[in-house]
Amino acid sequence: VTGGAKKEALIGAVLNWEGTTIGTTTDTAGNFMLAWPDSFPSTLLIKFTGYKGKGIIFNGKSPDHILVNLDETTAQNEIVITDRQPASNFPLFQSINVEGITQRGLRKAACCNLSESFETNPTVDAAMTDAVTGAKKIQLLGLDGIYTQILFENLPLIRGLSSSYGLSYVPGTWVNSIYITKGVGSVTNGFESMAGQLNIFLLQPDPKADKFFINAYGNHLGRAEMNVHVNQQLNTNLGMTLLAHASTSQLKNDMNHDGFLDMPLYTQYNFLNRYNWKTSKGWEGQFGTKAVYEDRTGGQWAYNKSDDHSTSPAYGIGIRNRQAEVFNKAGYIFAKDGRSLGTMFTARYHDENMFFGRKEYSGIQQSLFASVLFQDRIDSTENSYTVGASFYLDDYREKFNDSAFSRTQMIPGIFFEYNQHITDKFTIVAGIRGDDDNISGAQLTPRLHLKYDIGDKTAIRISGGKGFRTANVFPENNSIFANSRKIIVEARDFTEIAWNYGGSVTRKFSFLKNDATFIIDFFRTDFTKQVIMNMENPGVLKIQELNGVSFANSFQVDLVLEPVKRFDVRMAYKYYDVETTYDGVLKTKALTPQHRVFLNLAYALPYDKWTFDFTTKWIGPTRLPEATVASTPSYFLLSAQVGRKYPKLELYAGAENLLNYKQKDPVIAANDPFGPDFDATRIYAPTEGITVYAGLRLKIN
Repeated sequence: VTGGAKKEALIGAVLNWEGTTIGTTTDTAGNFMLAWPDSFPSTLLIKFTGYKGKGIIFNGKSPDHILVNLDETTAQNEIVITDRQPASNFPLFQSINVEGITQRGLRKAACCNLSESFETNPTVDAAMTDAVTGAKKIQLLGLDGIYTQILFENLPLIRGLSSSYGLSYVPGTWVNSIYITKGVGSVTNGFESMAGQLNIFLLQPDPKADKFFINAYGNHLGRAEMNVHVNQQLNTNLGMTLLAHASTSQLKNDMNHDGFLDMPLYTQYNFLNRYNWKTSKGWEGQFGTKAVYEDRTGGQWAYNKSDDHSTSPAYGIGIRNRQAEVFNKAGYIFAKDGRSLGTMFTARYHDENMFFGRKEYSGIQQSLFASVLFQDRIDSTENSYTVGASFYLDDYREKFNDSAFSRTQMIPGIFFEYNQHITDKFTIVAGIRGDDDNISGAQLTPRLHLKYDIGDKTAIRISGGKGFRTANVFPENNSIFANSRKIIVEARDFTEIAWNYGGSVTRKFSFLKNDATFIIDFFRTDFTKQVIMNMENPGVLKIQELNGVSFANSFQVDLVLEPVKRFDVRMAYKYYDVETTYDGVLKTKALTPQHRVFLNLAYALPYDKWTFDFTTKWIGPTRLPEATVASTPSYFLLSAQVGRKYPKLELYAGAENLLNYKQKDPVIAANDPFGPDFDATRIYAPTEGITVYAGLRLKIN
C-alpha cells in the first residue's frame, strides 16, 4: 500500500470490506492478509491516520501491490472518529441474506460460550434442553439447532456427538464474529442446511492485535471462567494464536428446594492453537489443533460422584466429553483475475460417556471432512462460478444400556454454483450438488438465491432449496434420558429431507440524521422425511419416521436505529407456526412458543469509556407434550450490563433474569426419580433465578 506523491509503505493502515466486519491492518512492511468478501464487486476501504480515507472497488482480482493516492487531511493535529462498529450488520450487497454479529454485539452480555452468544440477538433463540444437565440448544426459524448447519469458518463444527453440548465448547471471547444465514445457504458449504446456517469466525493471528489477553468471569452462583489469548507474529509469513479456556462450577444450588441441583457441577478445559501462513508464490492458509475435556455431575443433592450410579439410592447424572481435532486450510490465487483454488480438511475424535440414573450411554465418533473448491469468472467480472468436491466420513460406535449401535457413513459429493449480476440491480446465485450417501442413497440438492435492489438502500431477496441430513437420535437428543419414559425406536430410516423457501426485504434509511435498518422476512420449511421424537403418549417416548405433514413457518420483523449518537435500539417481533404429525394427528410442536418480542437498548459514552446495555424479552405461551393447546404462562426476561473501559483494561458487571422468574416444578416427580412419572424435560422457562456476574478483560501489548 502506498500513499502520497512519494511511494512508501503505509504502516498500520486499516482496511476492511465495506458493509462487513472483514478487516485487517498492514504490518511494518505495508503487507496484509485479508479474506475475500462473499461476493463481488466489493469496495475495500482504506484508512490511514493523517489522510482522507479511500475506497477501491474489487471484482475478484488479487494484485501483488495496491497503489492508492491518499490526500492529507487539513487538520493534522485533530483525530476524528468517523466509524463505530455496530453490534450487528445487514449488508445489502450480498446476494444471500446474511446477518453479522460483531464483537461489539457479543460483548453486550457476558457471552461465556457460543450457546450464550445470542442472548442479546433476536434472530437465534437459545433455550435449556432439560432441568438437570445445563445443556442449551438453539433454534432458528422455529426449528431446533440440528436443522441449522453450524460451521467453524466453513468447516463442520457441531455434528454428531457434539450436538448436545458442543455449543458450550466455543468460549465467547474466542469468537471474532458470527454470520447468520436464514433458509438454505450456499451449496459450497454442504447439504445439511435446512433452517439456516451459522458460520463462526474465531480469532486469528494478527500482527496488530494485542500479544496477550485475559478474560476472567465469575457469578454469585459459583461459576468461574478464565480465558487466555496469546498472539504472536513469528515472522512476516507466519503468525500464531493460542487460545486457552478453563471454567468450573462447584457450588451446589437448589433454589426451588426440590432436591435436584439447578445446574450441574462441572469442569471444562478447552484449547485451540492455530497458525496462519503465506508465501511469496501466492499460496496462503492455516492449520491448527483443538481439544476439549469436560466433566459434568448433577442430579439430586444427595448424590455423590463417588457412588455407583447403578446402585445409588439417589438419582445421579454424569456426563464426560473428550474431543480432539486437527484442521488445515490452504489456497492459491492465480494471476488471472478472480481465479482461485482452495482446500479444506478436518479430522475429529470424540468420546462421550453419560449416565442418567440407571440409563447409560456411551459413544465414539471419528470424523473426517475434506473439500476442494475452484473459483473463476466467465467473460466478465459480473459472472463467476465455483465448482468443487467434498467428502464426509463419520464412524459411530454407540451403546445404550445393553444395546449396541454402530455405523460408518461415507458421503462423497460434487457441487457447482453460478453467481451472475444480470443487471446492476438483479443478482442470481444458483447452485446444485450431488452426494452419494452410502446410507441415505444418492441425493440431489438444488438451491437458488435471487436479489433485487431498489435504489441503493433497499434489497429484496428470495431463496429456496433442499437440505438433507442423517439423524443421530441419541447424541442429538440427550435430554430424552432425563425422564422415566420407555424409549421405543420404531424408525428404520433416519434420513431427514426438507425444502425451505422464503424471502426478506432489507431497507436502510436515515432516522434523526443517523443510520437505521428495517427488515422483514418470512420462511417456510417443509419436511418430506423426518425423525420424530413422539412424547405425546404418557410414559412412552417413540422415535418414529414422519407419517404425515411437518412444517415450520417463521415471520420476523426487525427495526434497528440510533435515535441519538451512541444510543442504539433494536426491536423485533417473531411469530412461529411449527406443526408436526404425531400418530396421525397434526399438532403444534411442543415447547416452541408462537410469539416472541425483543428489545435491546445500548448506550455508550465517547470512546466507549462507559457502556450500558439493557435487554427485554417477552416469551409467549407454549404447548407441553401430551397437551392439546398452549398452556404455559407467558413471561419476561430482563438483563442488564454496564462496562467501564480503560486503555488496557475493561471491567464489566451485569445481571440476567432480573425479575427472578423461574419455572414452577421444572422436575416432575422430583421426590421419586426412579418412579414412572419422573420427567425433567418439560422446560419452557429458566430453572435458575437472577444471576449476578462480574468480569474483566485485560490486554497486554
